[in-house]
Amino acid sequence: MHNEFNIRRANSEQDAEKLKGFFNEVFHPEDVGGFAKIIFEYFPGMEKRYWFIIEDEVADQIIAAFALIPWEWEFEGIKLKVAEMGIVGTQADYHGRGLQRILNKEFDQTLEEEGFDFAIIQGIPGFYGQFGYFYSIPLENHINLYFHMIPTCDASYSFRLAEPDDIPFLMEEDESYQARYSFSALRSEAKWNYMLTESLKTEYGSEFWIMESKESGEKFYCRIPAEGFGEGLIVSEISEGISPPALEALFVFFKEKAQKRDKPYIRLNLHYESTAGRMALKLGAKEGRPYAWQIKIPDTIRFLKSIAQVLEKRIKASSFNAYTGTFRLDFYKKSVDMIWENGRLKSVREGDGESDGSFNISAHLFPALALGHRNWQELRHIHPDIFIGSAESALFIETLFPKALSWIHEQY
Repeated sequence: MHNEFNIRRANSEQDAEKLKGFFNEVFHPEDVGGFAKIIFEYFPGMEKRYWFIIEDEVADQIIAAFALIPWEWEFEGIKLKVAEMGIVGTQADYHGRGLQRILNKEFDQTLEEEGFDFAIIQGIPGFYGQFGYFYSIPLENHINLYFHMIPTCDASYSFRLAEPDDIPFLMEEDESYQARYSFSALRSEAKWNYMLTESLKTEYGSEFWIMESKESGEKFYCRIPAEGFGEGLIVSEISEGISPPALEALFVFFKEKAQKRDKPYIRLNLHYESTAGRMALKLGAKEGRPYAWQIKIPDTIRFLKSIAQVLEKRIKASSFNAYTGTFRLDFYKKSVDMIWENGRLKSVREGDGESDGSFNISAHLFPALALGHRNWQELRHIHPDIFIGSAESALFIETLFPKALSWIHEQY
């Protein structure tokens, strides 16, 4: 690193304006800088020290930067601390100098110091594997629903944009969503308020619509992002418990919105097993080609300790309910031992000595297994370096990490 380069964190309100100018230059013509400034100033839980910056002191300008955007996820009742590496940019003249690698070391140190369970990114393909991120759960499912597939609907519903007074209702809807999925996003009242107010000042804001039956009074919601990839009208959230008549009316509402905005179809970014996703597929829509969240588990031992309650619950509900022994997760370069006593996870430590059971898997595949995106047999189809110590070990690992539904709603 040249002496004229300075690595630092944001430390003043003036940095918001500097970052805005930097990101707008890097991502021109998109207003990414405006988004960054709003996140800097208003996003709940955001702190100045969560902005990682490299400056060229001679040119007196920022040349590389990104943000740690704090999240909270839920795993079957357990709250997990999650850090998103977001708004990543480097000035074109400084590409190829390893600047993001330097900032990533700072980021990893923060993950360790502050005890984050996950680091995540929605980044470009093929780049972030070098930093330990791997595709782990689906993102941006493209369920393309064309207008001719949508039936007419006689049900009568009113539609209005959500306001801050609707937050209690929206948080109740989040509870229904969280109950449906193994891993889900937790959005506080403050984050809902952000999405309904400050986020609308950016290109990345969304319309949240409330629909109510004029007859029964039942109420549901949906989310339509302002921007996104592709030509269709994007819909990224729909009430998980929506009734079939209401969903038919909502599809008609989307069709009208899409036609007014000159969009040729409706693109549902929803889990295939969501209520609305399943209905769309039954109407003839096709499963698209989803992208995926790229996820890193910075400390496997800490992560396993954090989710011990869920692992114990799974063991207690199985034939291993009284299991006592040492089960090893062997990641080849290192291993982790899980010490069990009568179905309770007593401790987790670095692998040492003998074990009663073992499971060998490359570390980069573990997030996809741990988050329930793929079971070990599916992963082994393309990664034959997965090995099981015995038939009993195979059953044990399937009990610990079964295939499950996970889906993350955006928080900005």
